[in-house]
Amino acid sequence: MSTSIEGTRNTSVKKAWVTLATNSSDKKTCVVDVLVLFWSLKHHGTKYPMVAMVNPLKKDDPTENLPQEYRDILTTMGITLHEVDYLVPQGGGYTGADARFVDSWGKLRVFGLTEYERLVLIDSDMLVRKNMDDSFDIPLEEGWIAAAIPINCGHTYSKPAGPGPDALCTAFQPLPESGITLHSINSGIVVLNPTEKLNDEIIDGLHNDPNVTRYGFPDQDFLSSHFKNRVKFLGYEYNALKPMRKCHSAIWRDENIRNVHYIFKDKPWVLPEDTEKLDEQFHVIHGWWWWDEWKRLEAQKKEEQWWELVVDLTSLGSKGMPS
Repeated sequence: MSTSIEGTRNTSVKKAWVTLATNSSDKKTCVVDVLVLFWSLKHHGTKYPMVAMVNPLKKDDPTENLPQEYRDILTTMGITLHEVDYLVPQGGGYTGADARFVDSWGKLRVFGLTEYERLVLIDSDMLVRKNMDDSFDIPLEEGWIAAAIPINCGHTYSKPAGPGPDALCTAFQPLPESGITLHSINSGIVVLNPTEKLNDEIIDGLHNDPNVTRYGFPDQDFLSSHFKNRVKFLGYEYNALKPMRKCHSAIWRDENIRNVHYIFKDKPWVLPEDTEKLDEQFHVIHGWWWWDEWKRLEAQKKEEQWWELVVDLTSLGSKGMPS
């Protein structure tokens, strides 16, 4: 089941950013990262709307992790909510040690949003630093996706690319016979053209994948396997994993980064801006970049009645998150 919640949606727009608004046991906290991601997209001039996939609301149910008042915040900001059913492979759910990934199979529901011609799936724990609208124009063969590589020091990263459509094509493209490591993606950003055929292929493949319970990064490992030899790799600057600033400093250029991915558990909104608990290598990316965008959002929205609900989900709030 897939249902759009109308009100802010422009049905003439056939392209959109899509994120999964869920965060395992406390889905309310996803409101913070979704809002800052959305604001960073707007700050850098995107012309495309954002869609947030959410599970159906359990009305008057105390176990509901994303109550209506928090959903209303997202729609008030202009984000379209798209209800999708919870997704768990028939072969079994996630069995790894990191509870953060329990819900991540839900990202695959994006392939079922067939009312759109082109979607860019983007994780909510990201921050846009430069306009990325050209990702909606990258040519894709039928049944292909575009994505960036994960951190893997054995992988040949692209050289820093200049702006423009060609920048999307500078990344290393593995040969069909290359090892699986070179075919791996990081699913923080995935460009796709959703169709009924592709969606059926994804869901059927997921439910019949014999390795599904062994994946350490559920949706990511599945997509890497399922789309082997059908991935157009993007330059690292479209999914710049935060540790790369140090471990791949030879190619990292702050001025070229379009999108930072805050992988690992220590998300910026969980830790105070001036915390000493954060590794020094992340101080710029966390303390300056993310919190600067938060302050821009705050300056515009702090008078809204709902703003304190958002603040309370961060390390700044009266209910502040544990650090």
